[in-house]
Amino acid sequence: MLHSKPRTTGTITALVASLFIGQPLFAFDDCQDEEWMTFEGWEGWEAITASPVISYAHGENWVGIFANEIAAETYKAATAPFPECSAIVKSIYTDMDGTAVRRLTIMVKMPAGYDPDHGDWWYGDSESTGTVISEGGRREDCMSCHEVAVETDYVFSDDVMETVREWSEWRE
Repeated sequence: MLHSKPRTTGTITALVASLFIGQPLFAFDDCQDEEWMTFEGWEGWEAITASPVISYAHGENWVGIFANEIAAETYKAATAPFPECSAIVKSIYTDMDGTAVRRLTIMVKMPAGYDPDHGDWWYGDSESTGTVISEGGRREDCMSCHEVAVETDYVFSDDVMETVREWSEWRE
């Protein structure tokens, strides 16, 4: 699940930045605002893919897809919309065997109103442990790709979804 860091600094900076950028500042209850999110322990989340799959949208790299408890059932059932605080991590591997993680890409379904034009998803990028977010929020590169998947709540991949369905049937 998402973890939060203690709120000791940055609140005033975030408020001032939100005023200048024109973005709303929210006080999120369960899934913390982007300044405080960490994804440490993502490896223990539900594995959506049984083994690495190729992701053409992520640089033709091999990826593993992991979902927190909130997102897992929705993802596996290939239904939408995702519940608030759903988090999905794609581990970008160095090879097809998934022996080492290069970095993570992350999606978090924020509370309604965060970014309604893009399904209220937060998009992030992190180093392999999930503790240091290198870039996150309303990432134009992520939004422009995911906007074609409105019907599936901005989560898509026919190959991945087919693999998930087959794997789910096999596990039953």
